[in-house]
Amino acid sequence: DIICTVNLQHNCMDSKCIMLAHHTTHQERVLPTQTKPIIHHKETPNYFLNTFFIHNYAFICTAL
Repeated sequence: DIICTVNLQHNCMDSKCIMLAHHTTHQERVLPTQTKPIIHHKETPNYFLNTFFIHNYAFICTAL
């Protein structure tokens, strides 16, 4: 049974993830001016718990 949800963020800084390239983003017929980085994420057990998403505080504390 699902008791609650949590929001975890990958820790790229400590995991030493690598930026491979930039990809231009297209929006309809407009010429692309914005780029978006392409990241190679490394496997890691390290994550950040997003504390702005703590409506289930009691459940999360018992799980940790």
